[in-house]
Amino acid sequence: MKNYLLFILSLFFSCSSPKQEKDFLSIPSTPIHGVAYEEEIMSSEEGTPYLVDSCFLICMPDPKNVCLVLDRQTGKEITRLGKYGGGPGEFSYPIVAGTSSNNDTLYIANMPNKVVLFTRKQKGLYQFLEEKSIKLKKMEFMTDIIRISDGYYVITTLSGGKEFFILLDSNLHEIKRFGHHPIKGMTAEANSFMRFQGRMTSYKNSFYFATMFFGYIARYDISNNGDVTLIWEKMVTPPKCNIYEANIGIRTHENRDGFYGLAANNKYLFATYSGIFYAAADTDPSACVPKTLVAFSTSGELIGKYALDHKSSQVCLSENGDNLYIWSSNPEVTIERFSVKEILNIK
Repeated sequence: MKNYLLFILSLFFSCSSPKQEKDFLSIPSTPIHGVAYEEEIMSSEEGTPYLVDSCFLICMPDPKNVCLVLDRQTGKEITRLGKYGGGPGEFSYPIVAGTSSNNDTLYIANMPNKVVLFTRKQKGLYQFLEEKSIKLKKMEFMTDIIRISDGYYVITTLSGGKEFFILLDSNLHEIKRFGHHPIKGMTAEANSFMRFQGRMTSYKNSFYFATMFFGYIARYDISNNGDVTLIWEKMVTPPKCNIYEANIGIRTHENRDGFYGLAANNKYLFATYSGIFYAAADTDPSACVPKTLVAFSTSGELIGKYALDHKSSQVCLSENGDNLYIWSSNPEVTIERFSVKEILNIK
């Protein structure tokens, strides 16, 4: 009887999760230094950059335009794309979903359930083509979207639960739902509201997801016929909660913020990671924004942990993988360029 009670108590007061990265928090961060663009970026800190066709596409740059397009080499503005509004091709909350394989079509999602297509006219210049809707279940709302190889999309919703991701075909029709909550044993009610929102990125048919509200990260591969395989997952900093708690944010002095940005290629996965207790944001809303960059191999091995000069959120990689670009506050909004080779050669 005593052993049984101990088992129940341990289940109640702990979270069962994927294997934790060994001593992740105690691993020292090696300082690295980037080169900031001299051009002033007329955007807010909450803008999300995406690199395509040697251009930065930055969503939500100002109240009038949806996307700011910058030249990757110089940082100079090329154009501004899209309008805010409720009409065809207009946006309320834009997110770049990706491009076609030859970059001739740009896909920008409009939350909560639309994708707007633009055709490429020339470098950095796009023209509205059409708008498509995603059919979701009642009371479901898309929170993020990424386009992967063969025209598939992966989206996340506010539904939570056991099958958190939805795979869509090129026509935005649902194929299947997959994924699981990394905290095993959560009740169905808690699963539906647990803070399992995060960031997504992809390279070819590999899709990566990392949580913003604790340190979970995973890789899935999606085959040409839509089969989904979990390749690896890990919890570098598990949340502090019990299996009946829906919101880990209630323990602000125990729980640490997670990942803010992801970028991947055929060899590496880079991510900005916070690791700061939520309570810090009580007095400073930006306190949890990361000053740490982590690098993983595509097989999930931790390669390095690096200290950044400035608070930094989103990241992206150049097409050839030579440079890493980080969206940072300096304290003004800027983009910093890092040499991937130099980062990986630091001992």
